[in-house]
Amino acid sequence: MGTLDWMEKLGEFEAVATPAGTAAASAAAWPEAVFAGLFREHYAHVVGVAAQVVGERAQAEEIADDAFWKLYRQPQLQAPGNNVAGWLYRTVTRLALDRLRSRKRAGAGQQRWQSETMSPLAPGGREASGPLRELVQREEADRVRGVLRRLKPLQAQLLLLRYSGLSYQEVAAALQLNPASVGTMLARAESAFEIAYARRAE
Repeated sequence: MGTLDWMEKLGEFEAVATPAGTAAASAAAWPEAVFAGLFREHYAHVVGVAAQVVGERAQAEEIADDAFWKLYRQPQLQAPGNNVAGWLYRTVTRLALDRLRSRKRAGAGQQRWQSETMSPLAPGGREASGPLRELVQREEADRVRGVLRRLKPLQAQLLLLRYSGLSYQEVAAALQLNPASVGTMLARAESAFEIAYARRAE
């Protein structure tokens, strides 16, 4: 996203979240520089995480925008001690999974969870190269999404955040988990995914 794009979106957030003439407009809103910094730092990756779930760039951007709208409406998260990035990733995975579960899509393919990417959009929104590779990825992504839709929400979030590039510490912070338990919980989530994946292949 270019500089002009995020500035336009930031203007939209401000116009809706802090209407002119209200006392809260100046007291409660995010400082523009702070929110703009969060937007620039996380937007591309947030879109990439959402794209891994829904598989379509336009829908991923809608979900990312929704997550940032929700963040902008909660300026109290600026308080020291709050993990804003963690809140953002937790929110975008929940929104993306909700969107996924609202759709009924069949899938096919032959890869497991540990594939190079779940969709033709890698984190950051980069397009996959080669039409054949993209076709295979799209087919496999549908199957993976079908399995994700059936996992427990926390298990799906663990897998999505870990395999979108977050460290164990970052996953723990985002999902408000004990860092020492993330490895065990992730192993269980992977096992549940593998079982569900195999059943869909039968």
